[in-house]
Amino acid sequence: MLCCSNCFNDNFLSAIIEGKSHSKGECDFCHTSDTSLINTEILSAYIEPLLERYELSNEEGSLISSLLKNDWNLFQQLNDETTLKLLEDILQENMSGLYIPTKQENETKILNWKEFKEELKHVNRFFPQKSPDYEHLQTLLNYIILPQNEVPELFYRARINIDIDSINKKDMGKPPVKIASAGRANPLGISYLYTASNKETAIAEIRPHKKDSITVASFQSSEKLIFADLRNPRKIISPFKLPEGGIADLEFLTHLGDELSKPILPREAHLKYLSSQYLCELIKHCGFDGVIYKSSVGDGDNYAIFFDDKLNAIETEVYIVENIQITSSRIEL
Repeated sequence: MLCCSNCFNDNFLSAIIEGKSHSKGECDFCHTSDTSLINTEILSAYIEPLLERYELSNEEGSLISSLLKNDWNLFQQLNDETTLKLLEDILQENMSGLYIPTKQENETKILNWKEFKEELKHVNRFFPQKSPDYEHLQTLLNYIILPQNEVPELFYRARINIDIDSINKKDMGKPPVKIASAGRANPLGISYLYTASNKETAIAEIRPHKKDSITVASFQSSEKLIFADLRNPRKIISPFKLPEGGIADLEFLTHLGDELSKPILPREAHLKYLSSQYLCELIKHCGFDGVIYKSSVGDGDNYAIFFDDKLNAIETEVYIVENIQITSSRIEL
């Protein structure tokens, strides 16, 4: 049977299909018309390594189609039944049943990272013995450079107005180093500029109270900014173009992105931020201007910018926090 690039939602496979296609017509699976087509079996060499990360389960599990959609952002245009049919046609084998992830190399890397975090917190702060391979991490970071056409035109930073009506835009930059407290990306005494992709997220990130008066500054870059994008490495990087062992690296990057984004209780932050601070310091050392990660409190993204001399505050606005919504759920102890 014949399939097309629209079935996969993957730029790398799309290029493979375009390059190897010798005919056009209607896809047998997604039914896109007048599109480049390829025999499904040709793609088996690309799909098999990915499927090796899953195994049949005799108990609980998920459809392989659901796992590939959720884990790798594939087959988003196809329903589960059609995805399963396409996979079986590619591999020439039955893929029905329930699957679970197999234990892979990425688990070892993630376990090592967890051990490294504990060492930073409680054993060695400045000369850790279990630090990640710097050169290997530097290589991985090259996969997640944000394309210049995706760098936002504006960045937003919010501050609470205390005893004043608003804050002057010249005072909306990063804090002076003498009063720079430890943050998710910066250690104590090292100042970064924390911004967000929209005003609502910028306000949410400072955890205001109801009726607080907030100044929000808009920043514009004066030159090119290079960001490491840790929001969703699986969506950014095609698993099919990575070298052998690269899929484990992709899952490790995903874990690091989650580290930057997950909520942390303020009373635990001084220790739990150590590993994300280390990661951001490494990213800065590799020549990046900042790092992007998902906000844990807003619907936008956060941009931690290491040096603010490439940004200018262009205007400020004042907002009043009208309401704060808190939801909760009961847990069984």
